[in-house]
Amino acid sequence: MSLNLVEELEARRGTLKIVDLTRILGIDDKHIYRMAARGLLPSFHVGASVRFDPQEVVKWLRAKYGPEIPAVRRLPRPHRLRDRQIRAAA
Repeated sequence: MSLNLVEELEARRGTLKIVDLTRILGIDDKHIYRMAARGLLPSFHVGASVRFDPQEVVKWLRAKYGPEIPAVRRLPRPHRLRDRQIRAAA
């Protein structure tokens, strides 16, 4: 299923974690951490954790891509991928 990134983010309630953005944006968690640390991606800290406001991420995407926001590229969840790899190795 392919959704517009904005639709995916606007459907979210509450803050996003790194793992959420990894799945939604289809990019590595280390890349998200680096972008947030450099101020390229809007984020805030809750204690030692990095969090993201979905509406701020939508604003960032619109500023970056304009009206042509790319579709969501679904990545397998890390534990599901690991489970498949374990089953395949058995």
